[in-house]
Amino acid sequence: MIATRPLLAALLLALALPAMAQQAPQRPAQPAQPQSGQPQRPAQPQAQPQAGGPTSIGRFDDWEAATLSERGQKVCYAFTRAAASAPAVQGRGEVVLVLTHRGRSRDEVAIRAGYTFPANAEPSGTVEASGGNVALAFFSAGEAAFARDRAAAVNAFERGRALRLTSPGPRGGNVVDMFSLRGFSAARRAINEACK
Repeated sequence: MIATRPLLAALLLALALPAMAQQAPQRPAQPAQPQSGQPQRPAQPQAQPQAGGPTSIGRFDDWEAATLSERGQKVCYAFTRAAASAPAVQGRGEVVLVLTHRGRSRDEVAIRAGYTFPANAEPSGTVEASGGNVALAFFSAGEAAFARDRAAAVNAFERGRALRLTSPGPRGGNVVDMFSLRGFSAARRAINEACK
């Protein structure tokens, strides 16, 4: 059983994200742009975990993997904190990128911004990869941003070295957060194995 600060932050994030996703506004259709599918949102908000806490699976370069129990169901997640953010936002909480497997919902990609996004904010991500950069779209709900296309995000993360997320700031302007993807593939394999 682990109660380190990074695991605790991810635990709080993993628990809060399903409820936040339920509050996400529907994105209006834009006929001029092809869409690869509607955003995948968790079906039901989850309750608080039962007694106990997260259990570390291991550390994989810049990523950490863990499990926890939620209403008797095993939840597996991998996460990393932002390596850099600019500009500084006063009073900002931790900025965390997390991949979660919860029940039948797999590969949920979410980011906790550490501040509440403006209404209808649509952060944009760029995965920097040697084979060429990959653009990713996100939608926001409260302090969280979710990948609109989970499969595309995971595939890009597998091949990439860093994710750059550009989001509207809490007081105007943009905030750019950089996340290392070093260790993502190994951490994902670990949670895949833990939540077969």
